Amino acid sequence: MKMSHLHCSFYPRMRPVAAGLMALFLAACQTTVNDPGAETTADPVAQPNKVTASEPLDEEVLYRVLAGEYLGSEGELQAAVDEYLEAALLSEDPEIAQRATRIAFAAESWQQASMAADRWAVLAPNSVPAHESAARAMLRVGNYFGAEYQLLRILDILEDSADAWVLVSRILAEAGDAREADRVLAQMQEQRPDADPANVYSARSRLAASSRNLEKAFEYARRAVEIHPERPDLLAWAGRLALNLDLDDTGLEYVRRAWELDPENHDLALGYADLLARNGDAEGAREVMAEMTQTPDVFLSRILFEVAAKNRAEAELLFDRLADADWPDASEKAFYQAQAAEALGMSRQAIAYYALVVEGDRALASALRRAELIALDGDMARARSELARMRETGDARTIEQSWLTEARILRESGDREAAFEVMSEAVTRRPASVAILYSRALLAAELGKVSVAERDLGTIIAAQPENAAALNALGYTLADQTDRYEEAEVFIRQAYMLQPEEPSIIDSMGWVAYRLGRLEQAEEFLARAWRLERNAEIAAHLGEVLWVQGKSEAALRVWREAAEVDADNPVLIETLERLDVTL
Repeated sequence: MKMSHLHCSFYPRMRPVAAGLMALFLAACQTTVNDPGAETTADPVAQPNKVTASEPLDEEVLYRVLAGEYLGSEGELQAAVDEYLEAALLSEDPEIAQRATRIAFAAESWQQASMAADRWAVLAPNSVPAHESAARAMLRVGNYFGAEYQLLRILDILEDSADAWVLVSRILAEAGDAREADRVLAQMQEQRPDADPANVYSARSRLAASSRNLEKAFEYARRAVEIHPERPDLLAWAGRLALNLDLDDTGLEYVRRAWELDPENHDLALGYADLLARNGDAEGAREVMAEMTQTPDVFLSRILFEVAAKNRAEAELLFDRLADADWPDASEKAFYQAQAAEALGMSRQAIAYYALVVEGDRALASALRRAELIALDGDMARARSELARMRETGDARTIEQSWLTEARILRESGDREAAFEVMSEAVTRRPASVAILYSRALLAAELGKVSVAERDLGTIIAAQPENAAALNALGYTLADQTDRYEEAEVFIRQAYMLQPEEPSIIDSMGWVAYRLGRLEQAEEFLARAWRLERNAEIAAHLGEVLWVQGKSEAALRVWREAAEVDADNPVLIETLERLDVTL
């Protein structure tokens, strides 16, 4: 098929996503290749990374690319996979193979995904994401030999580092057969005689832990520690496993040794202190934190610990010591003083301290938080006035963030209409701001103003065709508040292609499948999203799908777990009321 077969009527029907990508590929001959494994971002404000072709595409390849984008935009995902895979096999451009891989993953066409990803890996041999995608797809179809080859290439690229072996174990954890996955990892160990055996044992430990075989996981972790007893990371992991096996003394001993080896590691020290406290040794926890270098953030951690322990007198004493401490960066110290004051419920002191943060990366965040606290203290007019004054600085980021903060404090006060009006004024003043458009769209969706939400999100997508957050928001809004389910699925699928591991997008995939009556598929997606993120809204959706299938006990169990996470979640409350369910 040649380009001449593509009639003009093809173009007007294309969705913004397809149209934007078509422009991307038409511009290929003027652009250069970036890293083909570049990740896109969930941040709706950020411009997504673009990877473009290094040479003009021939007519056959270009036709298939355009046809694939069009079919995908129309919801014909399997047909889109076919077109894109053919384009990938014909082209020498790794970007096309990467796109073919994404679409095949979204369609869950695993055999074709393995072919597309393998082509991507051939064209971009130093791209870890390419080999990773190929391995994941091959595992889905039971091609362990092919997956092993791709995983070995990852080890080559990352030079058998500890992180490389952890990545390999994480990929193998997705295999359907835990025993076969461990066999592959053991075989890889034999083929890498120069690899540090401790890294391999650590990887096998993590693989065993992923299949809930904690005894085996701990045995591998123990072996790794025996090889390198001086490595805090191995000790900390072994300690975590021991604690999960209720081997409290052993677990604490491993973590203690890790802390002693790296006492300046704040996260490790604070984790050890937390373990001591949870095991009834509050004094030991205090001693660990007292031995740390007493930076402002450590003072804050100690204050938070005492607040949690309901020891207000000690917390206030530490607060006073923080005030007396000599620290060269006055703004940094004031920032932690403000946070400590918040933890102690001293909102007016926190407001005063945030006003002292006038330099550094935290200055803007402190000014915004100060306005929020003023609003929470009951003076909304003053808070809004201060935010308006910030917009006089002329700094683009400050202006944008002040609008967003003003809308947020109004929304949190319960005045969503006022928040929407603020965002509408912000859109008028800053029409090119993706963050402002996105914020107004979400408010519009909450208020049932679907046409406004659709227009704002469509504007973002037209400018940023690979903005997964906007694609997902638009698809979910259409699925949740209209009967345009097929159209909604197109947008959600596009988001899923870009970020297949994002829980909110997986939730949307499940919700639109439910709306379309595909209950088993909906349950599968929503259960996966719930495993990834304990979010009450996801649980509300999963519970509803279980409930309508007659799985009432399972639904109640999920809803009760959700209530423990966030009993006030509006979606959970609305779902239970609509279905007339009492927990």
